[in-house]
Amino acid sequence: MISRKFISKFIALIVGLLCLYVAYLHNSSNTYIYKGTAYGTTWSITTIDFLNDKHKTSIKKIISKIDYVASNYKEDSEVALLNNSKESEVYVSDYLFEILSLAKEIEELSNNSYDIKLGKVSSSLGFSPDFNKNLDHSRNSSYLLNRTNYSVTKNSDFWFDLSSIAKGYAVDLISEYLEENNFHNYIVEIGGELTLKGFNHKNDWNIAIQDPQSISSNPIYIVSNINGNKLSIATSGEYRNFKYNDDGSKISHTINPINYKSISNDILSVTTLSIHSAANADALATAFNVMGVEKGLAMANKNDLAVMFIIKSNDNLMRFIYSDKWYDLTK
Repeated sequence: MISRKFISKFIALIVGLLCLYVAYLHNSSNTYIYKGTAYGTTWSITTIDFLNDKHKTSIKKIISKIDYVASNYKEDSEVALLNNSKESEVYVSDYLFEILSLAKEIEELSNNSYDIKLGKVSSSLGFSPDFNKNLDHSRNSSYLLNRTNYSVTKNSDFWFDLSSIAKGYAVDLISEYLEENNFHNYIVEIGGELTLKGFNHKNDWNIAIQDPQSISSNPIYIVSNINGNKLSIATSGEYRNFKYNDDGSKISHTINPINYKSISNDILSVTTLSIHSAANADALATAFNVMGVEKGLAMANKNDLAVMFIIKSNDNLMRFIYSDKWYDLTK
């Protein structure tokens, strides 16, 4: 005869196994999302693996570090100190040197349609603080980078504005941290610039591109990585960050480096894909936005770059225009 004690133990074992199985099913289908605010926007990390407090603290330190390197809103940030330095040659951190180097590459690639030297112009239009400083901008500005000693030499009194590349760069650093610590299935996003890699369990990650004509965050296009490949995505557009003149005319935050005026074209948004880095995608999105569809599409196809333009057509409908490379990187 089976004892009551044995039956109790057997039932407890079955219940324990069921709990383990339910926990397994939960963990095998669940995702973990970590959120915060930085750079005047939000950030998030989505993984299929749990990040403990040590990793979360390390990631927050990376975000904070780049804020103090590249922020337009901190008078004591490294870029602000560089902007206001009276020295002809300024030694900078590895982080800032790398950001400036990446920006110069995109500047040259885009035939100067991308320009991070317009900080004073941006401040004069009200898109960043002026710290009660002189905003006279020197035309034909340039800078030299010396990789031997990680120094920067400016030829005139301009300000760097890294808002079009810093968020992407921070995304890259966090992605590197995750991979170094054996997290290979994730999405890292800061202010809409993001990198995704691996899988959402057995599925590819899906990223929604916002409808640029919608007040709310309605999706209009879905981007998926192929076979778990790493992919960085950035979108540039004037549908969120803009102001109005006293006469009611619209001022966009993206400035044309040729005439120093806010851009005005039929582009609603530009989305770029990059297998190299989020900083690369971030800067290129701004460059394409400045160049416009015709020049931007020609440059993209010439250099094997993935870009999607959303424009408003004459019949007031939206049109999607893709470079050839776009179809290679997403479904």
